[in-house]
Amino acid sequence: MMGIVSVPANGVINPFTGLSYEILPFHATVHFAFNQQSGAVGAVLATLYGGTDLLHEESAISANARMPIWPDDYYLDDDIAAGDRIKVNLRNTTGGIIVVSFAARIVPIAA
Repeated sequence: MMGIVSVPANGVINPFTGLSYEILPFHATVHFAFNQQSGAVGAVLATLYGGTDLLHEESAISANARMPIWPDDYYLDDDIAAGDRIKVNLRNTTGGIIVVSFAARIVPIAA
C-alpha cells in the first residue's frame, strides 16, 4: 500500500484508513516508510500501531522529498496478526498543510 496525503495544519490523520489492508486478512510482516514531502523538517510526527501493539512512539519522520524507496526508507517493521488494524497517526505540528508520502510493504507469513 502506498500513497500521498496532505496532513492538515495542527491536524492528525491515519493514511491507511479505508485502504484494502488496513485490517490484515492474514498474518504478515509489515515494513513501513514515511517521507515528508513539504514543510519544515521534523514538522510531522508519526505514531504506529499494529493492532494493540505500539510499534513506534511519536517521533519525526524522514524529510526525503520522494515516494519511499525499498529498502532505503523502510525503517520499521513488525509481524502483525490476521485481523489486526494498521493504525498510524501522522500529526502536523505546524500551522500549514504538509504533504507526506507513505508506504507499507506487506509480506504474508506462511502458516
